Amino acid sequence: MTAEKKVWRAYLAGPEVFLPDPAAAAESLRAACARFDIVGVFPMDGAVASIPGETAADHAARIRATNLDLIRGTDLVLANVSPFRSPSADDGTAYEMGFAAALGRPVFAYTNTPASLLDRTRAHFPLTQDATGDWRDPEGRMVEDFGLGANLMLVHPAPFPTAQPGPLGIYQGVDAALSAAWDWISLQER
Repeated sequence: MTAEKKVWRAYLAGPEVFLPDPAAAAESLRAACARFDIVGVFPMDGAVASIPGETAADHAARIRATNLDLIRGTDLVLANVSPFRSPSADDGTAYEMGFAAALGRPVFAYTNTPASLLDRTRAHFPLTQDATGDWRDPEGRMVEDFGLGANLMLVHPAPFPTAQPGPLGIYQGVDAALSAAWDWISLQER
C-alpha cells in the first residue's frame, strides 16, 4: 500500500480581493498554483455574507476570523506585496504575512512592481535628504532606504538556501514565488 501524496495548499494573500473582478484574479492565481501542483486558497473562499441586523464591525470581525482560519488550514502563503493605494503593500496582506509567520508557515512575498520602496515613495512624494543621509517625506518622517522592494519586515520572510528572492528581497512575480515555494515543498518531501 502506498502513502497518499500530500496536497500542498497556499493561502493567496494580496489586494486582489479589491479588484473589480476578484473571482477572475482568484482563478488566475489558482491556475498559476496548479502549474506547481499547489492548491491556491483565496481569501474569498471563506465568503462571509452579512447577517441581517449585523453591524459592519461585527461582519468585518467574522471576515477576519474566517481568513485567519483559512491561513491556519494552509501550508504556506504567497503574498502579493505590490504597491496598493500607496507606495507600500496592502496592510491586510502585511497582517496576514505576520500571522502566517507566527504560525510557522513560510511566506513567499512577490511583487509585480520591480522598484525599491524608496523609489516608489519618491514617485509619490517629494523627498529630501537630511544631514545624516536619511530620506524624509514632506512631514519630516524618515523613509526606509535599504534598497528593498517592501518594508524590511515583509522581505524574504521564508529564507532557506535553495530559494533566494531577487535583489529587492522579494520575488518578481507570482511564478518566481511559486517556483521558490515548490523548491521549499521539495525539501519537505525528502
